[in-house]
Amino acid sequence: MPILECNKLTKTYGGVTALDHIDLAIDPGRIVGLLGPNGSGKTTLIKLAAGLLQPTEGQILIDGKAPSPQTNAVLSYLPERIALSQWMKVTQVLDFFCDFYKDFDRQAAEQMLAQLHIAPNQVLKQMSKGTKEKVQLILAMSRKAKLYLLDEPEAALSVTGQLALLARLRILVQNGSQFIIASHSPVLTAYPDAAIYQFSHAG
Repeated sequence: MPILECNKLTKTYGGVTALDHIDLAIDPGRIVGLLGPNGSGKTTLIKLAAGLLQPTEGQILIDGKAPSPQTNAVLSYLPERIALSQWMKVTQVLDFFCDFYKDFDRQAAEQMLAQLHIAPNQVLKQMSKGTKEKVQLILAMSRKAKLYLLDEPEAALSVTGQLALLARLRILVQNGSQFIIASHSPVLTAYPDAAIYQFSHAG
């Protein structure tokens, strides 16, 4: 059964069509890249899969089910924008994720923080935008999810950060996880065994 399946999936915003009758089936055990320019519908597809948007027409299924709290329990979503409480320290954010997500791997999060030279006691509001994005990516990658939906994960990463991301990605894929990664960067094509879906429509 495909981990993600789209049947004539369409999403419009007013008079603008972001996705136009998309048919797509992504089998388990794959790293899938959604590659294309801004405005081509990549983020819309990610949000539909996460249950944050509803289709205008057609259907999207996650592991054979419509997006719901049940499917959200098995996926980890990295949004395109920062969605963290700015007053918290990194350690407090880790505490929150440990309490909120049963599958959160704190040891993996602390290891990635060290690899990216992020101080655990630093307050988020004192960080640069890029560092906050790194923390948010670490949080998403530290869950033991069945499906990962990552929107522009490499945007704030240096070469060292991309290597750390790839190392964690390989571990999770070996453990049976699947990745759907939206990007406008050709770096995505360098991911091992990645299947690339090109988005060209600019809505």
